[in-house]
Amino acid sequence: MLRRARWFTVGVVAGAGTTMYSYVRWRESRSRLAPDKVSESVVTAARAVGRRARDTGESLSGAVRDALAEGRDAMAEAEAQISAQLERPSGAPRTRPDR
Repeated sequence: MLRRARWFTVGVVAGAGTTMYSYVRWRESRSRLAPDKVSESVVTAARAVGRRARDTGESLSGAVRDALAEGRDAMAEAEAQISAQLERPSGAPRTRPDR
């Protein structure tokens, strides 16, 4: 009989402890998922995504500007080489353009 009473007590304590733990977790979840908290977390997440997108856009636009400037410089250099080749005297020896 003493063994049954001991296991009954262990079961009641375990059940009560689990019930209390579940109730506390449920209350935390309910307060965390309240409409005002959800909207606040969504706004915070959207702002963070917006900041990251803006930073990425700024760095990307800087890289594009640098690439365009480099392309313009290369184009001007190629035009200068072509103009120099076209303006040389007809009897002058041909030279290979540097790359």
